[in-house]
Amino acid sequence: MKKWIRNSLIATIPFILYGVLNLGTNVMNKYSWKNDMIIIAGATCTGKSSIAIELAKKINGVIINADSVQVYKDINLLSARPRKNEMKNVPHFLYGYVDTNINFSVSDWLLDLKSALIDIRKYQKVPILVGGSGLYLNAVINGLSPIPNITQKTKKQCLSKFNQIGIEKFKELISDIDPSFKRTNNDKHRLLRAYNVFVETGKNMSYWHSLPRERKIDKVIYPFLFCLDRKTLYNKCDDRFNKMLLEGGLAEVELIYHKVDRSLPIAKSLGVKWLLSYLDKEISLEEAISLSMRDTRRYVKRQITWFKHNYIPYKVINM
Repeated sequence: MKKWIRNSLIATIPFILYGVLNLGTNVMNKYSWKNDMIIIAGATCTGKSSIAIELAKKINGVIINADSVQVYKDINLLSARPRKNEMKNVPHFLYGYVDTNINFSVSDWLLDLKSALIDIRKYQKVPILVGGSGLYLNAVINGLSPIPNITQKTKKQCLSKFNQIGIEKFKELISDIDPSFKRTNNDKHRLLRAYNVFVETGKNMSYWHSLPRERKIDKVIYPFLFCLDRKTLYNKCDDRFNKMLLEGGLAEVELIYHKVDRSLPIAKSLGVKWLLSYLDKEISLEEAISLSMRDTRRYVKRQITWFKHNYIPYKVINM
C-alpha cells in the first residue's frame, strides 16, 4: 500500500470513531455487551480491521472474524489476517483455527460464532464482527435455511458418484433433481452440496431455501458499511498482494501444497488458487501474480455489488 494512502486512512480513524459511530464521552455506555453486536463490514482492503481494533479499545469490545478465509490455520498472510502484534491488546475470536483440509461451511462458522458469543458474554465485552464475506454476514443478520447436517457417509457416497460420472453428467443429474439449478454452474463444491442435501433429505435445495430461515443471532445488530472508491481499492489490493509475496505468501502455499484437496474452498481462495497452479508448473509466477490480482479486483467488484443489493447498513462510512 502506498504510504500516503495508509497514513490518510489511519488519520481518519478518530473521526470515524467519534463522529460517525457516535462515540462521545460516554463511549462505554453507547453499546450494551448484553444485547448489542456491531458489524464492521466492507470490501477487502477498506481498513476494517484497524478501525475495529481502535473501536474495541474504546468500548471494551472484542473482535470476531467474519471472513471465510481467515478462519484457516495455515493461511495467514494471504488471508490478510490481523498480525499478532495487532491482536495482542484486544481479544480476537474465530481466527486461524480451522484445518485447511476441512470443508468448512457457513453453517459450521455460525455454530462457532454462537459458542464464541457465549464465552464473550462471560467477560461482559461488546462483540464486534469484522469481515466482508457476504454469506457469513447474511447468516448473522438473516439466519440460514434449516438444512439438516449431512453425514460423512452421504458426502463420500456423493463424491464417489461425481467421480464416476463426471461433471457434465452430474450437472444433468442436479438439474433433474432441481429444475431451478443453473446448468452453467461448474462449481464442484456447490454441485456436491446440492446432491448431498438431496440424498440426505430427499428434498432439493430450492425446497429448503423456500422455508423460513433459522439460527439468527439474538442481538441488536448495528451493521456499519465502510467504503472506498474502487480505484483506490484496486491499487491497495495490488500493493497488498505484492507485500504478501515479499513476506512469504508463496511459502504458505508450499506448506499446504501436498495436503489440500483442490476441490476445497481454501484451494480456490484469492492468491492460493493461482499460486497452486504455479507450483503445479501450469503457469509462471508472473502469471500467478497477475491472475491473483485480477481475481481480487473481480472479488472487490462482487463485494460492492453484494453490499449494494443485500446489506442494509445502520450507517455508511465513505472513507
